[in-house]
Amino acid sequence: MNKAVSMLIRFAGLLLLLAVACLLIGRPLAEKREERRIRTMLLTVQEALQNYHVKEEIYPRDLMTGAQLVHFLKKEGFLEKPPLNPWTQAEFGSAGERDGLRYRTDMIAETYELVVFKPGTEIEQFRLDSTENQSLE
Repeated sequence: MNKAVSMLIRFAGLLLLLAVACLLIGRPLAEKREERRIRTMLLTVQEALQNYHVKEEIYPRDLMTGAQLVHFLKKEGFLEKPPLNPWTQAEFGSAGERDGLRYRTDMIAETYELVVFKPGTEIEQFRLDSTENQSLE
């Protein structure tokens, strides 16, 4: 076999090996980055929500999506600027955005619940609330 052909086969094999390694490593790294963005957003919203509660002595009464809650907290002055939507990398409230965050409170607005669902599903990924899950730890 020709030396040039042998080198070409080795090079192609190395490229194939690198491509497989990138596929195997790339997806978990992307998932970890998204998880970090979700946690950052969730903690920012939780802090603003708790600051609202300190001032108003109740939590907002409505059931809201993440975009609605962020808009409400910004309008009320508890968020200086909207956090980035971890799924789109744009500020919350952009048209047609994916929004996996849901907010709800009890009937007398003394507790809250923030739930993040995996994109496009009803599978719970994270939960923060004022009773049992007060931290992401």
